[in-house]
Amino acid sequence: MKNLYLRSAVALSCALSLAACGGDDDGTMQLGGTVENVTVSGLVLQNKGGPELKVEPNVNTFVFPDLIATNTEFDITIKSPPSNATCAMVNGKGKSSVYGVGNITVRCTLIPHDIKGKITGLTSGPLVIINGSYRLSIAANSTEFNMTTLAENKKDKLGQVGETMAYGLSVLQQPPGLTCRIDNAIGTMGKADVDHILITCN
Repeated sequence: MKNLYLRSAVALSCALSLAACGGDDDGTMQLGGTVENVTVSGLVLQNKGGPELKVEPNVNTFVFPDLIATNTEFDITIKSPPSNATCAMVNGKGKSSVYGVGNITVRCTLIPHDIKGKITGLTSGPLVIINGSYRLSIAANSTEFNMTTLAENKKDKLGQVGETMAYGLSVLQQPPGLTCRIDNAIGTMGKADVDHILITCN
């Protein structure tokens, strides 16, 4: 008899609070997360093949319009990425709990391109140029340059600029006995390498 009363009490508790018992409720929590490096339109998300959610550029969060219930499975996928990036879903699949949903992130990486050009008159060196915090040392008698270099591991590329990002080259250190200027040094990265920069030394 005591066990019967205990089971009845648990059933009543579940009826009053479905979420606490892991049952189905009417939906009380938001399903969303954060986004990284979305600078243009085109990112579309779906949860379990449901309605599409378009993520606007230059925002750092997303939220699906429909609330979900406790103990509900979700599976967020990227239906289409922005045109200027590749994107990966992090922690997009799981089950909601009384504590909410996990740390969901859409991590996008802007498609990178090189910045390069021609050099005339560099009879001594080195010439050191910079783009933001990245620097490149150019040896004497070089006739061309590329800001992109390989990291020590020989796999990762350094100095590239992602699509839609601004760049601005300047001279940090002039070569001995010369003055060099950079033409076409400022711009915004498009869908191809920048290759029309000219460094002239005299």
